[in-house]
Amino acid sequence: MSTRTRVETVLICVVFAVYVGFALKLLLFSRPPGSERSFNLIPFGSVADFLFSGSVGVRNLAFGNIAGNVILFVPLGAYVSVLTNWTAARTMIIVASASIAVEVLQGVFGLGASDVSDVILNCLGGLIGIQLILLLRLLLRKRYRVRTVVAVLSIVALPVLSCLLFGIRLRM
Repeated sequence: MSTRTRVETVLICVVFAVYVGFALKLLLFSRPPGSERSFNLIPFGSVADFLFSGSVGVRNLAFGNIAGNVILFVPLGAYVSVLTNWTAARTMIIVASASIAVEVLQGVFGLGASDVSDVILNCLGGLIGIQLILLLRLLLRKRYRVRTVVAVLSIVALPVLSCLLFGIRLRM
């Protein structure tokens, strides 16, 4: 393994760790325990309720929730794809497992609304991340080039993630 590859790998791992910290802070530690406890096992049931409500504010909140669930898990799919030699299917199992674990923890500890729609949207985000890495591999044709692109993007993302993790208080 060359020095360049090692440096890129360390950089990617550090940014991935900061991303995981931010995601955990947002998903599990942004509300006081017991502040909210609800369960929805009907796919997109709560989303439909929000989207078809009469309030524009509630619809905007629903759209933000949908987009947030998708966007938050894109890096998970991408980073796991870059850091492992696993197939897309195995990576999706990791993404789905992480999403299910978060929803179960939210439900058990009353840290938010446990919703099967969130799992579906999180998996969609992870799938987008995996597909982006597969597209990069197709375009760049070499794994080391993909790693370099991800390392550069990680350098750009690090200040943003650090600000979100350490600078913003997330009490919802």
